[in-house]
Amino acid sequence: MNSKEIYRICSHCIMDTSDYCNNFGATIMPNWHTDARGARQLAKLADRVRAEGKGKDFDCIIGLSGGLDSSYAAYIAKEKMGLRPLLFHVDAGWNTDQAVGNIEKLVDGLGLDLYTEVINWEEMKDLQVAFLRSGIPDQDLPQDASFFSSLYKFARQYKIKHIITGSNFSTECCREPEATWALIRCSSTTFTSNLASAP
Repeated sequence: MNSKEIYRICSHCIMDTSDYCNNFGATIMPNWHTDARGARQLAKLADRVRAEGKGKDFDCIIGLSGGLDSSYAAYIAKEKMGLRPLLFHVDAGWNTDQAVGNIEKLVDGLGLDLYTEVINWEEMKDLQVAFLRSGIPDQDLPQDASFFSSLYKFARQYKIKHIITGSNFSTECCREPEATWALIRCSSTTFTSNLASAP
């Protein structure tokens, strides 16, 4: 926000002068189709993923936390898009019993395979403490970095071209630019290494 701007709160979305509503209307809404047009686009994408996965054990991989968004993505991919996804879970030491139960139900209910990558708890704990001491606002970056780097590394190693993730701007972020900034920062090994090695 420019210091000369008058601070305002939007009466539609209650965000401030960060201009979320204008950005939402100009950038997101024109590309968000929950109607027949969106269904056609999804079907076309599913056709391409299936064609490119022909002859392979899996035609895509889905990062699965056991939460609502990734669980729904797995359901849509299998049941609505007709894909053959491999479910990929990263255990960074923070799994809840509910998340584990949800994962088991999805694997059994959808008849899908699951691979779980277990992160070294001592390393994760040290990294989390470094982030807490730094005072940065995005305290979940160590987990996000481990989740996404493990998912992409596994997909690359086993030549799984299509990666599906579930996320929800309305429940995971205040606004989309901050989410983008967080992903850029957490994907920077220099940022994470410097923070982890700080006194």
